[in-house]
Amino acid sequence: MTAFVREVCLAAMRYFDGDARRIQHFVKVLQYATLIAEGEALPADEEEVLQVAAVLHDIGIPNSEKKYGCADGRYQQIEGVPVARELLAGLGADDTLIERVCHMIGLHHSYSKIGDDVLLRMLVEADMLVNAYEEEVPKESLAHFATNIVRTAKGHALFSVIYGV
Repeated sequence: MTAFVREVCLAAMRYFDGDARRIQHFVKVLQYATLIAEGEALPADEEEVLQVAAVLHDIGIPNSEKKYGCADGRYQQIEGVPVARELLAGLGADDTLIERVCHMIGLHHSYSKIGDDVLLRMLVEADMLVNAYEEEVPKESLAHFATNIVRTAKGHALFSVIYGV
């Protein structure tokens, strides 16, 4: 993990302000994203983008809950982008990184829009590895996700060893 990713983690922890559940979630997604990235031999600069997106992917939840009364994925995507943009700009991130991360945040619940975006796919795989446990996703749904969404070899291996799908 780079010094910049550590800065982003600390900034996100401050942003979530004592919401241990949200902080624990992004830390776990970060770890799975890193395992997938390393397993797929992702170049270091792309791994950093993935890690930043993993930390910030749910940064829109507090505003979603305030504005819409829920943390539905579509609202997270809408509300997360401006928060992430401001946070990353405040940390001195370059525009390319900001735009890439915001793109991923804006689509991380839109599975049909992943296409050939390898980093977005890795983020979605890592997020589901955590959500599956936290939300007690039924095994049939996980098997469907693993078959239809997961494309990385490491993602498949993790779903298999953790959930038996």
